[in-house]
Amino acid sequence: MRMSKQYNCGSPGAPYKMPKRQRDGSAVISEVISRGARDESPVASDVISGGQRDESSAVSEVISRGQRDGGPRRLRWLICLLLCILVLVACGREDAPAGSGLSGNAMETPGTGTEADVNADALKGMIGSVLPAEDADGRTVVLYFGDAQPWQSVEEYASFGALVSLARTIDPDADFALQCGDIVNGGNIPEEWNAFMDAVAPAMAGLPLLTAPGNHEVSPYVNAPGRKPQFYLGVFELPENGPAGFEEEYYSVDFGSVHLISLSANYLDPAESYSEYEAENAQIAARIDAWIEQDLSKTDRAWKIVLMHQPAFTYEGDSTQAAMLARWVPVFERTGVDLVLCGHQHQISRTFPLRKGVEDMENGIVQIMGNSSIKTYAPSGMAHPLFAFEAADVRGWHRLVADDQVLMVTAYDSAGRALDAWEKRAVP
Repeated sequence: MRMSKQYNCGSPGAPYKMPKRQRDGSAVISEVISRGARDESPVASDVISGGQRDESSAVSEVISRGQRDGGPRRLRWLICLLLCILVLVACGREDAPAGSGLSGNAMETPGTGTEADVNADALKGMIGSVLPAEDADGRTVVLYFGDAQPWQSVEEYASFGALVSLARTIDPDADFALQCGDIVNGGNIPEEWNAFMDAVAPAMAGLPLLTAPGNHEVSPYVNAPGRKPQFYLGVFELPENGPAGFEEEYYSVDFGSVHLISLSANYLDPAESYSEYEAENAQIAARIDAWIEQDLSKTDRAWKIVLMHQPAFTYEGDSTQAAMLARWVPVFERTGVDLVLCGHQHQISRTFPLRKGVEDMENGIVQIMGNSSIKTYAPSGMAHPLFAFEAADVRGWHRLVADDQVLMVTAYDSAGRALDAWEKRAVP
């Protein structure tokens, strides 16, 4: 899916204007009064069409009684009553976009979206991911951001934009940025995507952004085999070198000393599998896993980094984690992955180097979890035996610096204070 307009973070530009929202209550009332002055009979139908469906039955009954009783005074009284109802309804909805799932500033549970709900024209454009030329010295600097989804209101995206701006102030020469998914609450709500682009495009102008889809990027709260993150694929222009049929959901890039592979872990959930047919699902899964292993095996870059949303090691396991531990973690270990970047649990953490589920300082893989959203989870109250660092109720970003000899990662909070640091050196 491609739009005619580009919202490319690779080049500065003024953000597109939001689509015009539904007229407010005063505009509707003015129209009703104007029409009522011309013809009393259409007033009732105009009030019904301009009002809310929830009040339609009560409005119809009031109008019917007014027509039977007759009399200009009674009719004028009924019109005033109906106008008061419209004012109250308009104030209560506070100009919420139709179908947005938003009521004023509060986030509501979105409806069950389907592919039919996807309208590319409702999106402002695309965010680009074309990487710059590699530095001559082989040094790569990457800014990594965790979950970005708002908690209460789309206005919270402003805080994510501020986080990106602060990170870029500290590292103005960063080569590109990464984000692990869960960018929105409802994957099929264009208003959330547009609000995200409003916040992030100015802050990330000139900086390419590579992402992985999270569970919230699929249509919200709907489990269905083969469901695609439609709006996500429309917003981001990502490399298309992944397995057939999943090109932008799985992809890899080489930059400097880093080989990055981005994966969608959504299909690991049995309820979100590749296909509703068990045999076909098994075939696709085997093809995806083979592509991952082949991609990681053939690179000659010094560092192998995996970007995905759901973590392999966490406090609360689920079916997705179980499938990941069974299918992907052994592949990561066989192919020499150094670092896994993930999110999902709205905390910042780092595991010890792990291999086969136990600490292995020489050959283990480190998992770093990021969170850049105001939405945070409270501490569990107990230390995880596999975690070397944990920070709950905090948001921030990570800075990755790599060359042929060393890979360094530093975690920062939203004030720019360093929280944690880790490095790995190449074996001579």
